[in-house]
Amino acid sequence: MTYQLLQISLAGINLIKKYQGLSLEKYRDESGLWVIGYGHIVSPADCFGDIITPSQAEILLSADIDICEQFLHENIGITLGQFQYDALISLIFSCGKTQVMQTGILNDIAQGNYAKATEIWRHEQMLNGKYIPSLAALRQAECELFTINDCPQSALSHAGV
Repeated sequence: MTYQLLQISLAGINLIKKYQGLSLEKYRDESGLWVIGYGHIVSPADCFGDIITPSQAEILLSADIDICEQFLHENIGITLGQFQYDALISLIFSCGKTQVMQTGILNDIAQGNYAKATEIWRHEQMLNGKYIPSLAALRQAECELFTINDCPQSALSHAGV
């Protein structure tokens, strides 16, 4: 099947930034993971200290988004609208690839069952095995963005961006 390879839009990046927030210092998030920048999960392979610059945060965000995009391109196999794509990249960014696959959301979307996918999506508030209530607003914004036709004005206002 042939489909268009999209890239995240500025609205999608802003959605991630809004809900991830920016921390130039390494800290443990609600799930217990070490993060820095815009939700970048710190790994042993990372070559920076406990503090980064805003420029480094942007570089990490871009690299993390690239990973999410590659994953989505490899696992969706259907044509998406820009806002659907942006919403899915945000979901993958905040949940992680493994957890997104375990939810079945991508399979439901690939089969055209958007209602089932967004119902599961709205309730996906686990990170690192822990329930994180603060994810409710992000999931709502992602689902609203996903279900809006690609009409820039209504999508941006509905997503709170």
